[in-house]
Amino acid sequence: MVEIVHVSDFHYGNEFVPEYMENVISYIEDKKPDVVICTGDLVHKGRVTQFHAVLPYIQRIRNITKMLIVPGNHDAKNSGLIYFEKIIGPRRSRLILDELDTLIVGVCSARDDMSEGMIGDEQLDFCGRCFDKNLENRVLALHHHLIPVPLSGQKFTTVRDAGEILEFTQLFELDLVLMGHRHVPHAYVIGPTTFLYCGTSTSKKVRADDSPSFNHIFLDKGDIEVFMVNSTNLERNLLLERKLSRTKFVRPRRTRIEHLLSSDVWDD
Repeated sequence: MVEIVHVSDFHYGNEFVPEYMENVISYIEDKKPDVVICTGDLVHKGRVTQFHAVLPYIQRIRNITKMLIVPGNHDAKNSGLIYFEKIIGPRRSRLILDELDTLIVGVCSARDDMSEGMIGDEQLDFCGRCFDKNLENRVLALHHHLIPVPLSGQKFTTVRDAGEILEFTQLFELDLVLMGHRHVPHAYVIGPTTFLYCGTSTSKKVRADDSPSFNHIFLDKGDIEVFMVNSTNLERNLLLERKLSRTKFVRPRRTRIEHLLSSDVWDD
């Protein structure tokens, strides 16, 4: 079994809350997961000063455990991908945990000064060559949504070639896809693959009545248990449970239709 803490959307430089970050690091230090995966938007404007400022927090996590980071669209603002690679690390990477029979691949869905994401043929080829390795636990990490999430806003900022990536997850029987971007904790299950979204872990840029949060994941050969952890008080709530290829529980997310049906606006 591999234990993962999934964080995302720090947004250093805009509504970033140091107390939330300290809580996240304290949780990681206490639980000592096998790896921490960050799905982008470390900073808000891609400024070199912001990357330098957030780096000490990243180093503290790296001193505790392994860490894989992919850039988000806010990291890519103002030519920020250059500084991401100089200060934080490569925009795409893979991490093999042989002793845990686990392969994690991170790709860059962000593009300079663009809100929407794209993977492209070259990175799709990269993923295919990475996941050719026969390991039990197979995880893909990117920033942008592959599937829209209810009650998360209506910007057209999903992955432009999402169809190809979704097909890839099924052909290569990936266990888990991790995403950030819209600051919403949510999950979908399609075939063998769980698609898991993370809230903003360290900022006030939440949606609706969500709390800043991160995910604590237990993955074992397709079986998965995910807890959503509130960054303000470290309370844990079950987000998803999947055993023997059967989904036992997915935490429901309120949808727009629920609000519409309970509203008096549309009544004649």
